[in-house]
Amino acid sequence: MERRKIALATLAALAGNSIFGFSFMFSRIALRAADPFVMLMYRFLLAFAAVEAIALYARKKKLGGWLRFAPDPKARGGLIALGLVQPVLYFLFESYGVQLTNATVSGVIIAMMPIVALAAGAVFLGEKPGLGQIGFAALSIAGVVVMTLQQSASGTVAPLGIVLLFGAVLSGVGYNVLSRRLSRSCSALECTHMMMLVAAVTFTALALLQCRGDWARLTGPLSQPSFLMAMGYLGLFSSVGAFLLLNFANSVLPVARTSSFCNLTTVLSVFAGVVFLGEPFSWLSLAAAAVIIAGVWGVQRK
Repeated sequence: MERRKIALATLAALAGNSIFGFSFMFSRIALRAADPFVMLMYRFLLAFAAVEAIALYARKKKLGGWLRFAPDPKARGGLIALGLVQPVLYFLFESYGVQLTNATVSGVIIAMMPIVALAAGAVFLGEKPGLGQIGFAALSIAGVVVMTLQQSASGTVAPLGIVLLFGAVLSGVGYNVLSRRLSRSCSALECTHMMMLVAAVTFTALALLQCRGDWARLTGPLSQPSFLMAMGYLGLFSSVGAFLLLNFANSVLPVARTSSFCNLTTVLSVFAGVVFLGEPFSWLSLAAAAVIIAGVWGVQRK
C-alpha cells in the first residue's frame, strides 16, 4: 500500500508539473488581450470558484484523504502564508524578474530550484539528500542551462531582476516546504482552497489598482474567445488541477523528489512553443531535454 501511494504521488508530481509546462503558452495567449494583473485576476477568480465548488461537494459527501475539507482554524495562519508564498509572491517575483532580465538568465536562475529545495529539505524538514540525488539534480540544471542558451539573450540584465528571480526560487522552495509541513494537519484540497482564495483577493486588488476605474481594460478581454480559452486552461487545469496534484505529492514525497520535476516544465514549455506557436528548435535543445529528463529520473531513483 505504501509503495502504491508513493507511485501515485510521483505520478501526481509529474502530472502537475506537466500541466505547468503548457501554462506559459496559454499565458502568452492571454497577455495579448489583457494586462498581467487583469489576466491573473480572472485566472484566480475562476480557480477559486472551481475549488470552492469542489470543497462544497467534498464537505457534503464527507470525503476523506487528500479531498477532505474540514479546515482546522488553528492551521489558518499557515494556510494563508502558503497562499502568499505561492502563487502570490512567486508570480510577482517571476513576472518582474523576467521583465528585468533576459531569457537565458531567467531560465538558469529558475532552474536552480531543485538544488535549493534539496538544501531547504535538509535544513527545515530533516530530509538528508544523497550524493546521487545532488548529482542528478545538478545534471538536470545543466540541461536547462543548455536549453535556455538556445533562446534569445537580447536585452539588458538588471541586478534587481536577478534579485527578484532568486526571490521566485525561494518562494517556490518555500511553497514545497510549507505544503509538506501543513500536510500533517491539512489535506491537499484545504491547502489548494486557501491558495486560490489568497491569490484571487490579492490579484483582484492589484488589477483594480492597475486599471484605476478603466472598466474597458477590465472587461474588454472577456469578449475575446482566445482569452477565454486561455483562462479555462490556466484557471482550471494550471491552478486548481496542478496545485491539487502537487499538494498531494508534497504530503507523501520528500521535497527533493517533488521539486526535481520542476525542470520538466522547461522541456514542455519549449515543446509547446515549437508545436503550437512555430518557434525554432535545434538538435542541441533535444539533447538538453534528454539530459533534463535523465536528471529528474536519477533524483527519483536515488
